Amino acid sequence: MNFMRRLTAFAIVALVALTMALAVLGCGKKEEPAATTPASEAPPAGSMGSDSTSMMADTSMHH
Repeated sequence: MNFMRRLTAFAIVALVALTMALAVLGCGKKEEPAATTPASEAPPAGSMGSDSTSMMADTSMHH
């Protein structure tokens, strides 16, 4: 029974360490400047969020 507790504790510690390492590596990457992205690939500025017809209706009941 004691062996199972130690194995579980070790697995949890290893999982947390792996998660932290991946988070550090993922967040530590430098973002490339936006100037390297061609302008032809970028969507037009007004295409996102300006169309109110595509928004979901508010179905919550306000009393």
